[in-house]
Amino acid sequence: MPGPLDFGPLLVLEAEERARLAAASTTVRFSAGATIVSEGQSADAAFAFTSGRVRVAAGPNGRTLRTLAAPMLVGEMAILSGQPRNASVTAIISCRGLRIPAVALRGAIGASPAFASTLAAFALVREGTHFLGRSSPFADLPSGAIDELAARLQPVRFAAGDELLREGEEGDETYLIRTGEVEIVRGGSSGRVLNALSSGGFVGDVGALTGAIRTATVRAKTPVEAFRLLGSDVRPILARHRHVVDRLEAAMQARHAPRRAGTPTIAPAPDDPTATILGDSVTGAYLRLTREALAIYQDLDGERTLRDLAFRHFERTGALDPQAVFATVATLQSAGLASAPRIAAEPADSRLARVTDLFIAPRLELHDADRIATHLFRFLGFAFTPAGAAAAVGFGIVGLGALASVFREATPNDFGLGGIFVAFAGLIVAGIGHEAAHALATKAGGRKVGRAGLGLIWFTPVIYVDTSDAWLIDRRRRALVNAAGPLFNFGLAGLLGLVAAWTDGPLQLIAIWLAVANLASVVFNFSPLLEFDGYYVLEDLANVNALRHKALRFVFADLLEHPRRPRSRLEAGFVAYAAAALGYVIAVTALVLVGVPGLVDGVLADRVDASLRVLLGILVALALAALNIGPFVGEILAARADGAR
Repeated sequence: MPGPLDFGPLLVLEAEERARLAAASTTVRFSAGATIVSEGQSADAAFAFTSGRVRVAAGPNGRTLRTLAAPMLVGEMAILSGQPRNASVTAIISCRGLRIPAVALRGAIGASPAFASTLAAFALVREGTHFLGRSSPFADLPSGAIDELAARLQPVRFAAGDELLREGEEGDETYLIRTGEVEIVRGGSSGRVLNALSSGGFVGDVGALTGAIRTATVRAKTPVEAFRLLGSDVRPILARHRHVVDRLEAAMQARHAPRRAGTPTIAPAPDDPTATILGDSVTGAYLRLTREALAIYQDLDGERTLRDLAFRHFERTGALDPQAVFATVATLQSAGLASAPRIAAEPADSRLARVTDLFIAPRLELHDADRIATHLFRFLGFAFTPAGAAAAVGFGIVGLGALASVFREATPNDFGLGGIFVAFAGLIVAGIGHEAAHALATKAGGRKVGRAGLGLIWFTPVIYVDTSDAWLIDRRRRALVNAAGPLFNFGLAGLLGLVAAWTDGPLQLIAIWLAVANLASVVFNFSPLLEFDGYYVLEDLANVNALRHKALRFVFADLLEHPRRPRSRLEAGFVAYAAAALGYVIAVTALVLVGVPGLVDGVLADRVDASLRVLLGILVALALAALNIGPFVGEILAARADGAR
């Protein structure tokens, strides 16, 4: 039968030595809730428990560092260090064991070098665990993850004047200060002292976790003992706990000194003398900034933290509005125009990633489509004028009249499942022409075209072209750029309508379905109630940025909280837009619920049992209705949350 000291580091002692240590100890029992040792007390004994469970806590608020279950040894760390206890231990349930006097434990340590080294290693890991659970950014990790990190801690020492970290260098090391004091210096060894940290301090986490260059030097002010932890050891563990990553990034953001990133150009907004367009043609990021937002951007020198930027904004404007500063910096960071503390992800298996990407999202991409767009514009530029737009509209109307005369000759039964593949091909053709029209309209405005591509995402065709440079065109000509895609589809639908009227048989059916696919694209893209081409045309014509969000916020947040009549044409426009958007969602949902079951029934006729066709039709209709309603509800909730700030 095992004795009361037959566990953990005590097993290094010979059986006779354990028996002598047990004989020098006294039996103790603690009821649930009783304090076993208190933080700050001198160490007069350690405790070896054979039953029970305890909570280890530290700090003024009694933060729980971990819980331990028998068999367990507690209270030994302070005896080894000769320092006051650094944590309190409380019984969670009744605990029984031995109270080992400090004198007896020190005697056993002196008599057995093997036991001394084993117990010291055991206490070092436990000390690291307590540090990680109390003083580090990783305190919110589960106890199992903290144990993994503690096992990777490396004890190190520095003499006064030694540099732990050096400004301007890359590094994977972080340090938890055990004893001593360090100072944080910027501007070289003789630079400005920003801060000083002592026991419990943590340095180097931003550089090690994000891969960023060190922004300051950390120098030992006195002899320092510390734990070293490598970022390469931390990142795989953090990857399993996303909520902790988010908290860490938020904490690092508060200490981060953002700097301008990328190679953007700054140009005046063509339709607003008080605004500026900040654009990076390499990444395709374009932002419209007010004068104050531009001033905040220009303050991002890598020296000022968010707190400093807020005070700088106050000095410049007299307005103490840190939230506006933080929101501006966050927007710049999300666009890649300002540095952000993001924890670097561990590299995935590149071969697996390529295979997965090839299967889920195969694509062909031109990184610079401007050359092709320039050549095409030489031949087709005449069509991208107001006269060309009017001709496309007229041609589309004539073709639609012809299409109407033969449209009833084609039904889902005529085409069946083949109709899906024809519509699929039609969407690809319509999409290529649609995006090419946007590109050529951008060239007509004298701007560059960025990358362009064709691909599939979850087997759905996606065609794209980067026309972000059109933000530097005045808003009326920019509206033509946004309208060019739907106008192309409308004209193509008219051409296909004429083909359908002049042919018969399979060719006529193909022309009808392709015309319908293009008309669906026009309705989908040109609706100002969805955030596609028509919406941006309306934004430019009304000269209101973020129109949809502002309208939904005004109606579903401001007016619901404080009902009143609109006080301006703009507010009346917000009400009209929000009402139209709500009506659109209701109408489309009703159309889907009524029409989709019949469409599914027609496509699957003679192939699937009637009762199954009905069930599939209902399920597809409900799914499409949910996809229509869900995002709109999410937008309303986001607008209300924004209005509550």
